[in-house]
Amino acid sequence: MTKTGPAEQGKARGGARRGAGRLRAFTCSLFPILLALSACDNVEWGGTELEIIPPPPSMVLAAPAAQEEAVQLGLPTGPVLFHLMKTARGSVLIPVGELSGDSLKTLRFSEEADTAEYQKRFRETVFPVGAQFRLFRRGAPVGTFTLQAHGDPTTCGIPTARGTSTVVAAAADADEFLAFAEGLSPEVRGQFNPPQVTGSINTYSSIVAERLILQAGLPRPRSWIGAQRDLDALEVLGGGHPEMSATYLVGDSLGVGPADPQGYSIFYLADYETARGYTPVYTEVRDYRKTGKQAPALVDYLNWNGQPGEEILIRVFGRTDSWYEAIALQGGRWRQVWEGDRCR
Repeated sequence: MTKTGPAEQGKARGGARRGAGRLRAFTCSLFPILLALSACDNVEWGGTELEIIPPPPSMVLAAPAAQEEAVQLGLPTGPVLFHLMKTARGSVLIPVGELSGDSLKTLRFSEEADTAEYQKRFRETVFPVGAQFRLFRRGAPVGTFTLQAHGDPTTCGIPTARGTSTVVAAAADADEFLAFAEGLSPEVRGQFNPPQVTGSINTYSSIVAERLILQAGLPRPRSWIGAQRDLDALEVLGGGHPEMSATYLVGDSLGVGPADPQGYSIFYLADYETARGYTPVYTEVRDYRKTGKQAPALVDYLNWNGQPGEEILIRVFGRTDSWYEAIALQGGRWRQVWEGDRCR
């Protein structure tokens, strides 16, 4: 679906002035004169004051590459999911993956493609300067992002971008969003009303983590508060109680960088049951002695593919790079449905 930008508009205001007890009227075509005076802001002509208002700029829309070019270079032909992060230097837009059925397709240029040409055409077709994007937070639309400049590509060769974002007041404190190009975003309705971390979530968060740690034969952390690096309330299943996701780290930090070789990470999604409280429905337990540093954390969730239920985007931090994962409820259980390339 493609939306056209607003049509160019011009507006002239005029009014006859009364003077010396009589009304002066003029009957002539203003069109040639307006063309000649279009560079002026305010013009008084023959007793009539005209205000020339320039037309608003047309919206720049992303336009996916043609099939032949996409095959040659490896460019996406469908909607692309983006991760937007607020930083001290402004908002940064990172391409995540191309929507492909009920999953995502990794953004990757073909082996035959010239890297510079791929990046050039990616910027021109996927996110040109001036393009607008719809922002989503906790499953709801919350604002827009306008691309102002292209940024450095990732180590995987995928371009990034910078710009300005505007969000509703309720989402002003959030630092991360999901995004789609205007005209290519999913049809998501509803208002932003994020679930809150409740007392039950705070109570059960470390209890669930301890069970997973002991099941994996890992040592308990010295401090549960210190090990808990991320805790979020989600609304992906319904049922009156919010779900929760949490990340616990030992000997590590939630970001790209070194970690204790003896450390570990715990990530889980938990649902509430009246008889049992919160129980995990999806887990990732990594012993760094076997896997090296891999520290996952929730980015956000959204129904981005139009299928029943929400999809969840996770970002995993390694020692020198990071990558994305997507999980979804399929066949009655939560599972990983996609994992992207490791980049920085």
